[in-house]
Amino acid sequence: MTKNKITKWSIAALIVLLSSSCSRDTIYHTFHTLPSEGWERDSLLNFEFEIDSVSSQCGIDIDLNYNGEYPYSNLYLFISISDTLKELFADTINVQLADKYGKWLGDGWGTTYQQRVEYKRDYNFEQEGLYRITIKQGMRDNPIGSIERVGLRINRKNDN
Repeated sequence: MTKNKITKWSIAALIVLLSSSCSRDTIYHTFHTLPSEGWERDSLLNFEFEIDSVSSQCGIDIDLNYNGEYPYSNLYLFISISDTLKELFADTINVQLADKYGKWLGDGWGTTYQQRVEYKRDYNFEQEGLYRITIKQGMRDNPIGSIERVGLRINRKNDN
C-alpha cells in the first residue's frame, strides 16, 4: 500500500472509532416528520424513551430541519417533560433560525437547513423508567409551514 492509501485508511478508521465511541453515550435520538401542509398548533410531537440509569447527567437537544421558505427568523416551542405519573417540567423556548440580516443559521444544503438546539444541560432524570418529552409549536400562524422535521436527542454526559 502506498503512503497515501495508508493515510486514507487511518483517517477512515479514526472516524469510525470516534463515531462509535460517541454513539455509546446516546440514550435516545429520533425525528418526527411533519406534514407538508404545515405543523398545526395543537399537534403534539411525543418522544417516549426509557431511562435505565440515573447515575449520570444528560444533555437534551432538539434538532430542527426547515427550509428557506419559513417566513420568520424564530420559532417558539412549548416543551414538557413527564414521567408515567406526572408532568415534571414545562418550558417555552425561542429558537433563532435566522440572524438579524435574514441569513439562516445551522447547517444547510440547497434550501434545507438543520440546526441542533441545546435545550437542557446537566439534566438529572429522577428515577429509572419511561419518560415522555412533548414538543408543540407556539407561533401565531396556524399551521406553520416549512418546518420539515423535529428531532430529540438525549445524551449521557461523560464524567471526565
